[in-house]
Amino acid sequence: MLDLNRGRVLREVARLGSMTAAARALSYTQPAVSHHIARLEAEAGTPLVVRHGRGVRLTEAGRILVEHVEDVLARTEAAQERIAAIAGLRAGRVRVTAFPTAAAAFLPDALAALRDRAPDVVASLTEAEPPAALAALRAGDTDLALVFAYPHTPPDTGAGFREIPLRRDPIRLAVPAAHPLAGAARLEPAELSEETWAAGCERCRGHLLRACARAGFSPRIAYATDDHIAVQRLVARGLAITAMPALAFALHHEPGVALPPCPALGRRRITALVPAGPLPPAVAALLDEIITVARDADQDETAELETAASGARGR
Repeated sequence: MLDLNRGRVLREVARLGSMTAAARALSYTQPAVSHHIARLEAEAGTPLVVRHGRGVRLTEAGRILVEHVEDVLARTEAAQERIAAIAGLRAGRVRVTAFPTAAAAFLPDALAALRDRAPDVVASLTEAEPPAALAALRAGDTDLALVFAYPHTPPDTGAGFREIPLRRDPIRLAVPAAHPLAGAARLEPAELSEETWAAGCERCRGHLLRACARAGFSPRIAYATDDHIAVQRLVARGLAITAMPALAFALHHEPGVALPPCPALGRRRITALVPAGPLPPAVAALLDEIITVARDADQDETAELETAASGARGR
């Protein structure tokens, strides 16, 4: 294995035609340059320079080696430039996978903030439910996954991933504004055992079934759709009641839907998942923006939902 630094010394000797001149250009002593050339010749197993007048010239082997050294150094310098660009957020990419409400609620603001901070970073977004997002992270098909989990369905991340908590997302009861319980100060799930329900995504539906089972009944689910706006419109038309994460109502609060408090419905946790260890600069930068936006949104949306709930109680 030839030493690249000694190859750089040989290149200077070839360029300047003298050990002394090369030493001056490299801020070395002349004996140090001679030592490097001697070691390089020992590694190559053949002479690389010969004396020529007051200077030196390359042998055929030396010329071949310098050609390759120049090529390697050019590639190394190009790589260093690209790495510096990535480290300085003047280049790079980041792929994020998120569940639908997170993709709509706070990722656009985080991606816009990243664009303003690092306009040359290429970002992409794919929508997926938590199990698929985690699978993409494991497979290396995404750099960052936004997932949610209920207490009975924690993400199976393992030691290879780091979990960053973003916010807690309460599950809100939604009933038609004209419903007798719309203005209640506090409800228990057992009071809803005779109602017709609309349910959301599979994991949220599973959480609803567990909450109702703890209250001693099985909800009569007549409508099931992953579209949270469709669920709210069913409620607004008086066809059903529902329980959905607060984030869904922050995105869209259908007129004619009241949100009476029902704390026993619990909450889910929203987290970001990234591979363990140091993160590429673009991934770290987007994660910073997501943390900021998600936590700011948490405060704003809590206030908005409380205002909506108090308004429903006043009707």
